[in-house]
Amino acid sequence: MKIHNTIPDFLSIYHFSEKPTLSDLEKYYEKHQEIFKEYFTFHCPKTPDRLNLAIEKYPEKLEDIQLISQTLPTIIEEVFANYINYFGVELDLTFNLLVGGFGSNAFVERKIIGDIYFALEKLSYNLDHLRVIVAHEIGHVYHTALSDSKGIGWKAINWENGLISLYMEGVATYLSQKIVTGLEESIYYSYENEGQPWLDFYQNNTEKVKEKFLHDVKSNWQFDNEKEWFRLSGGNSFGFNRLGYFLGTSFVHNLVQKVGEQNAITYWCSNDLNKCVMDWLEGTQ
Repeated sequence: MKIHNTIPDFLSIYHFSEKPTLSDLEKYYEKHQEIFKEYFTFHCPKTPDRLNLAIEKYPEKLEDIQLISQTLPTIIEEVFANYINYFGVELDLTFNLLVGGFGSNAFVERKIIGDIYFALEKLSYNLDHLRVIVAHEIGHVYHTALSDSKGIGWKAINWENGLISLYMEGVATYLSQKIVTGLEESIYYSYENEGQPWLDFYQNNTEKVKEKFLHDVKSNWQFDNEKEWFRLSGGNSFGFNRLGYFLGTSFVHNLVQKVGEQNAITYWCSNDLNKCVMDWLEGTQ
């Protein structure tokens, strides 16, 4: 396991001035260009307006960024050890800690065993919140690694239809609930304490949410749909973003009851996952 913590280089900016400039940030990005290439390509638009707005917001987050930088490596080690014990498999993982432009809070590189990234300006300093988001991201990598070990045919996966995202986010959330136990249910989706109204909406409107997702899947799924259901920038349909996480977790819990945990986690290796999800959405299974 490797942890690349770029936060000291970000904080060094504040040793020389009270407020960083775009030029200061560019030097920070350049020093860690491989990390920020992934971040800005897929997870945060790199525009002067966005970065200038981030500069205005950094001071209120600076103390949390410092504290999380000191604490997160230990939490990563703790949660990773729990995964090793849970599955009996140790993966070669790399974690990157960065300060971004208030885009994605955490993500995994687009590889079978991809690097894991955490943007600290978007995280809560609460230790349980950090444990859950770390468990979620590590869950993604264990999901793909265990599937790869089962001989899944990756070239046959259609990544563009929304059903795969629903399944993958569901597995990662399900695993976070198993690895970090005993918390309020909403925290496993929101990674903070303000998610209960979001969870309540889903629980009170599950069938409406299913129907809308099903409609979008059947109507030529586009990137805007992916953003609506699985990104922080979504939420136009119901006023709540990332409702696909709730659907995915509900689906995975249902699948675990039918086929068992190990088979559910690797279900797409030898089964028609798309049909299984569609049947669940349509209420035919």
